[in-house]
Amino acid sequence: MGARIILVLCLAYVLIYGTSAQISDLRYTETTNDNLGDAIQFLRDFDREAAEMCNRVASSEWKYATNSTEFNKRRMREQQNLASKFECLSWRRAASFDSSTIVDSGIRRQLGRIVQPGRCGLGEDKYAELAHVISLMKENYNNAKICPIQGTHPTSLGADSFKPSNYVTGYTAYCDLKLEPDVAQIIETSRVEPELRYYWLSWHEKTGPPVKNTFMRYLDLANQAAERHGFSDAGDQMRSVYDDSDFFFTVSDLWTKVQPLYKQLVTLVRKGLVRQYGEHVIRRDGPLPAHLLGNIWAQNWRNILDIVRTGPPETPDITGELVRQGYTPLKMFQTAEEFFTSIGLPPMAPEFWRNSVLQQANEMFGHCTASAWDFCNKVDFRIKQCTQVNLEDFVNAHHEMTHVQYYMQYTSQPFLYREGPNPAFHEAIANAISLSVGGPNHLQKLGLLNTPVSVVNGNTMVNIEYLLGVALDKLPFMAFSLALEKWRWYVFEKGPVGMNARWWELRLRYQGIIPPVARGFEHFDPGAKYHVISDQDYIRYFVATVLQFQVFSELCQASHHVGPLHTCDFYRSREAGRILSDVMQQGASLTTTQLIKLLTRGKTSRLSVEPLLDFFRPLEAWLELQNRGELIIGWSSKMEDIALFQPLVDRNGRSLARNMTSNILSSILIFLSTYFLL
Repeated sequence: MGARIILVLCLAYVLIYGTSAQISDLRYTETTNDNLGDAIQFLRDFDREAAEMCNRVASSEWKYATNSTEFNKRRMREQQNLASKFECLSWRRAASFDSSTIVDSGIRRQLGRIVQPGRCGLGEDKYAELAHVISLMKENYNNAKICPIQGTHPTSLGADSFKPSNYVTGYTAYCDLKLEPDVAQIIETSRVEPELRYYWLSWHEKTGPPVKNTFMRYLDLANQAAERHGFSDAGDQMRSVYDDSDFFFTVSDLWTKVQPLYKQLVTLVRKGLVRQYGEHVIRRDGPLPAHLLGNIWAQNWRNILDIVRTGPPETPDITGELVRQGYTPLKMFQTAEEFFTSIGLPPMAPEFWRNSVLQQANEMFGHCTASAWDFCNKVDFRIKQCTQVNLEDFVNAHHEMTHVQYYMQYTSQPFLYREGPNPAFHEAIANAISLSVGGPNHLQKLGLLNTPVSVVNGNTMVNIEYLLGVALDKLPFMAFSLALEKWRWYVFEKGPVGMNARWWELRLRYQGIIPPVARGFEHFDPGAKYHVISDQDYIRYFVATVLQFQVFSELCQASHHVGPLHTCDFYRSREAGRILSDVMQQGASLTTTQLIKLLTRGKTSRLSVEPLLDFFRPLEAWLELQNRGELIIGWSSKMEDIALFQPLVDRNGRSLARNMTSNILSSILIFLSTYFLL
């Protein structure tokens, strides 16, 4: 009897712990090497080989981006496939080292930067399947084209006329509108509500539903990969790069402090939308319809400044002044270079001016999204931008050149450290430069703004209008970024059931946004955003927005700025340039907390929204004055809003009464979140 009991216990142990051990073994390649010398040699080889591979990939991608032929596309795909194979070979080699026995923390950290990210733990077949699944979704998005409205003017058609299916035979031959520039331009400039609703609906139905099932397979594979790399799910893996074990709650806490300012902004925006479209389109106390905000995703609202502002424009036409003073795309970038040399940073190398493409060169030029390029050889850095002579591209020139300065500053670091410590740092520093360059004070110094600008109190209407424009750009973007990523983390953890309703629940909770038409089980509105279907982290933009104001504030203090923060311009401040250079030179060799501590000269090692709130302080006071007497500051959610995305019947028309309790509970939570961020 005793032997049988022991046998049963042994079998139970194998079933329980043996299975767990097998699962654990799958997370990493079995560690067999604890030799420090081997690890050092591996990292030396990796540093050289990874840089060479990066150079080949960047070169092939540049050729396709500037000359989009099928041949260049094939060459680019070949190099990308080779890079994927190299990544997984390197992962297996790095995972074979027993890091726990390596005393040198720098070696351990570099090995960890190879082992923890990526998806190579899936194995060759599933890794290839995941890449194929993402490729299918990206292809659907990039090839999406929608039909224009028929010849009849939109205002003469009823709401039901604006459906993608309402086309006469043969009219679909003209269905060639792409997101950029066609649909985006219409959404940005049209002030006809039915037209905006039509294009919003067409884009979302063209991009989302076709990839819904594919996306669910992506969720499964991404989670499997995360588990093999030692994470609970893919959301946990994505958050790990921010060096904060409480990151999920950190971003919520940061938003809680910004939310009162955001609600004041929403209230002013709603007043402008009611003036423009009437109360039959938007309630005076309700959330904002997503199609009326000047952006297909409602992620920034700067394009409706003309609707939101309470009086005539106060800021002179800077774009017109640039043209009158003879600025060209080249001169705009030369001006950007002079900004950096004025604070003690190096000028651009001859290779930069020889190889960059600063305006659209030919009809085969790829997407016109501005981008900075590092060719990973410590010499070749470039910018690709379809530059127009206007204020936006003038600021963009400085923004993109900041990325190049960052590349140049950390060239002495090992390849694994030639990036920011987290995905937000590059964007944060580039945006901090933009805050200095785009402000009225700097434009006045350059002779582009002749209207008096008060640096003492910063409360002139020129300053208020500038702050309002920045707020319409930054604050909705923060709310959108948080809603998107909270949604993605949720579906990674809980699965895809009800994921479209969850998308709109979070958009309503954080952003105060509702869809313009009812959304049901068959829809997949997150699929209308490229970063979702292309497997790209998005919380970086939330973090970058917070961090850019911290960087800006520190550089302003270093330049001995006096006055409101938004009037600061650290142009010509060598001390600001020294701090900026010290931060950029570190690359990713320091953790996020260490680099923030270096930036703030020991004052803090954490993200803080206090500089952001300080920047917008005059605007907040002005908004409170403008919003006196409003029914509600922020938005109230009613059942009619929630019913747009929480249908009471299923896809077959059956009643969902059995789920009524959970629907009501969800509605109550959304209502309460108007006042308390959950």
